[in-house]
Amino acid sequence: MIPLFKDSSQKINNLKQLYSLIHKHGPITKGSLVELSGLKQSTCARLIEELLEEDAILESGLAESSGGRKPLTYQINPRLFYLIGIDISRIYSKILLMDLDLSVLGEARMSMRENSTPELTIDWIQAEVTRLLEKHQIPLSSVLGLGIGAVGPLNRETGMITNPSNFPSIGWRNVPICQILGDYFDRPVLLDNGANTAVLGEYRYGFWTEADSMVYNITGVGIRCGTLANGQVIRGPVDMEGAYGHMTVDIHGKKCTCGRYGCLNAYSTTLAIQEEVMQRLKRGHPSLLRNKGLDVEHIEFTEICAAVKEQDPLCCEVVHEAAYYYGIGLANMMVLLHPNLVVLGGALVTEMDYFYDVTTQTAKEKLGFYPDYPIHFSRGRLGENAIAVGAGSMVFESCLR
Repeated sequence: MIPLFKDSSQKINNLKQLYSLIHKHGPITKGSLVELSGLKQSTCARLIEELLEEDAILESGLAESSGGRKPLTYQINPRLFYLIGIDISRIYSKILLMDLDLSVLGEARMSMRENSTPELTIDWIQAEVTRLLEKHQIPLSSVLGLGIGAVGPLNRETGMITNPSNFPSIGWRNVPICQILGDYFDRPVLLDNGANTAVLGEYRYGFWTEADSMVYNITGVGIRCGTLANGQVIRGPVDMEGAYGHMTVDIHGKKCTCGRYGCLNAYSTTLAIQEEVMQRLKRGHPSLLRNKGLDVEHIEFTEICAAVKEQDPLCCEVVHEAAYYYGIGLANMMVLLHPNLVVLGGALVTEMDYFYDVTTQTAKEKLGFYPDYPIHFSRGRLGENAIAVGAGSMVFESCLR
């Protein structure tokens, strides 16, 4: 924790409030801080001086004058402390070293394979975090903590990955990852599901000046959803990151892996699309994939993406159906939550413009009876870094709570 913020007196709470406002709106003038914080001008000036003395904030130049002397502006000191953000997914694990502005200073990435056990992955995290800190000459004492965004189910309170679905390696049951890394680095370690950290990352990285209510959907091997309202991530009593994928979109639809019928997961994941394409090829449907001599028993997702770009009728039809159902799911969610912004990520969105276009258009059509609802969709600003950036941001946010 920032030394200045170690107790919980009213003064410290005022300092945290002021620091948070400078972080969000900086460069910002003293006058604007008085207006936003509701503090007296003399109190605000005194607290600014304390933050400057502690190097927590910096003077960052002069603002435009509305008459008279140009006022000073302030911003946080991004290199006062550092953050480690970690993303543990089904496809890869990633580590980011960031400053307090969430600017990435260094990174490491490892593909997740059949041998990517918890032991191997944690050893890799320990070695790579140490390497990144040494490379950038940052002492461990300058790291506020490590944040982890992982595939659920998991237990945030105990810091344990309990039983992630569709992992390529065995052994990921009841892994006390926060305790292991906390003991090794002697730093705070926080865990949350990747969709939650992704929505927090996109929000903190820049969207927080535009929207206070947003949703982040990750669509790949599974479907994961993180929701934020009034600037706070919505968390239930248990980790239900993957529950959105089991929303019913067709009561007479396909059977899902959960045993029920018509779930979004049965249509709008990479695995569902691969399975549908292979089934249609086996039934004799014409396709460029067949013309290329590919094994109809083992069609890869990347091959389907390439075929969609070539406007293959079979693959386009399957992807259109998947995107249509995904758009229905989005519309249902938006009717319930009313977000200002919906960010779509994951392999289906990043690898296929067609999927993104059909999904967003479908959602807009389904919400057509609310013409005044300002619908905003985005692919986000962080790309595949969203989960790890948000995981690091989670640590920073906990210090200001």
